Amino acid sequence: MSLQTFQRAVVDLTLSPQIAVALLHGDTSALADYDLTERERRRILDIVRQPGISVSCSLVRGNRLEVIAGVFPMTCVLLEPVLRQLLDELWAGHRPSNYQLAGEDTAFAGLVSRKMAAGELAFEYLDEIFAYERACQEMAHRFRTLDGPDAVAETLVEFQHPPGELLPPLSRLAAPPPGLPRGRYRARVQLLDDRLEVEML
Repeated sequence: MSLQTFQRAVVDLTLSPQIAVALLHGDTSALADYDLTERERRRILDIVRQPGISVSCSLVRGNRLEVIAGVFPMTCVLLEPVLRQLLDELWAGHRPSNYQLAGEDTAFAGLVSRKMAAGELAFEYLDEIFAYERACQEMAHRFRTLDGPDAVAETLVEFQHPPGELLPPLSRLAAPPPGLPRGRYRARVQLLDDRLEVEML
């Protein structure tokens, strides 16, 4: 056993609160993934009994949600009735490999995509808003590779409902009105100088 393995186990406790909860309820099977001595196992169990562990886990959950909501804020608004359940499912099966939480947004997008394909997430406007935010995410990645003060990244997005009535309330983290008229609305989305601009075509 190395000190690095013990430290990784402690980090995983805070990144995956499910492990801490399981240990508190006597299920030590999660520790089988780590090459720990008996003394180190006892120390891990002592850690999960500390009052501060719940605070640490809550802070980490908040930080993980912040990464996801930073990329998919409008999607999170539409998924609000099931968002906690979705995040619990995501975080039960996905452990970030770093404290910068890189990849949280990608893991969330993958879970939402799979559930939408399976017909498990049927919320009004979700298809087009999720597609819009994924397009913005990809455009932001491209933008980081561009050089020069006049760099511009752009993409085309198609909506099924009027973006002028969808995007303003969602940008304020409020649900849009239900039952908006359906149609085909194409828009050019541009990212320049950290500014997002949507132009209807």
